Amino acid sequence: MDVALLSVLRDGLLRRSEAAALTWGDLELRDNGTGLLQLHRSKTDQEGEGVVLYIGREAAAALRAIRPAEQLVDPKTPVFGLSARQIGRRVQAAARAAGLGEGYTGHSGRVGMAQDLVRSGVELPALMTAGRWKSSKMPARYTERQAADRGAVARYYQEGGVNVTGSC
Repeated sequence: MDVALLSVLRDGLLRRSEAAALTWGDLELRDNGTGLLQLHRSKTDQEGEGVVLYIGREAAAALRAIRPAEQLVDPKTPVFGLSARQIGRRVQAAARAAGLGEGYTGHSGRVGMAQDLVRSGVELPALMTAGRWKSSKMPARYTERQAADRGAVARYYQEGGVNVTGSC
């Protein structure tokens, strides 16, 4: 279950409360090995307009591994059966068990995917859409190191800029 939980938190850029609210009826495990999840409500979607999120092959496979047999699946049953607080503790315990140490939270999958998306070339507006952020403040903070590697000075040197010292 931990693999499924961590993978879904990451792929969906989910908050703990969003993962806690997921039911089997919110998931579509597709024939191509990926999945979609319907997020009905979130911190930034209080009106409940909802959004459909992509789940990659690893997360979908982990979900298939914990999914009850088809005839036993109740669409209203929570996928993880954990509260938001329990999800946070589960993430911390999994990080410790993997030898990653302290400092991981129920938000770590969200932050990590944001960083990986920026590292891969995703620009801030697309990142904000993926993470359902209304303001650029948090995603910019989460990805400041990755953004620095893609900033104007980094590009200057990556494109062969001349390093002149003492020219101030």
